[in-house]
Amino acid sequence: METLFRKKQRWIPIILSVALFSFLVNEGNAQTSKQWSRDSLIILARNIIKAATCNVFISVDENGKPHAREMTPFPPEEDWKIWLGTSQGSRKTKQIQYNPNVIVFYYDPQSWSSVSVAGKARLVNDPDKKSKYWIEGWQRYYPDRDKNYILIEVTPENIEVLSLKNNILWNSQGAPQSVDFLSKPNK
Repeated sequence: METLFRKKQRWIPIILSVALFSFLVNEGNAQTSKQWSRDSLIILARNIIKAATCNVFISVDENGKPHAREMTPFPPEEDWKIWLGTSQGSRKTKQIQYNPNVIVFYYDPQSWSSVSVAGKARLVNDPDKKSKYWIEGWQRYYPDRDKNYILIEVTPENIEVLSLKNNILWNSQGAPQSVDFLSKPNK
């Protein structure tokens, strides 16, 4: 079991990255990043996700307070649906039932890049899906997969991409480059 100190150490690179991004943008030392096409941004986002070593799932409680925890999402599907596994009675499942708005955040410290996927979550208790989205090492956490294990399906509404390596920073209004899944892409 990791100590609390070691868990907190994992957040240090994220905090430093955000501080560096903010410094570069606020000091004007960063060049204005070019506008990426939707398809290019989606390809880059998938590459960042593959390289990410820090994955965080954020849900909202009944008081409107966000809660973040490190989790292991399965790779996004072609349509960008994201699947995560958890305990049936976990705090996050209760939060999803109350408020389905969630974020899955991926961070790659090597490239100083992140992808934030905002969307709607729902709980799925389908045996076929639970079998598909399962890792054998999880047996010790969920001894009875039928009773203890449930899936979270996240349907994306928007993804935001920041990447120091690829010079994708915030624009002059402080917004990152993003892909909106609620509107139809321009062809």
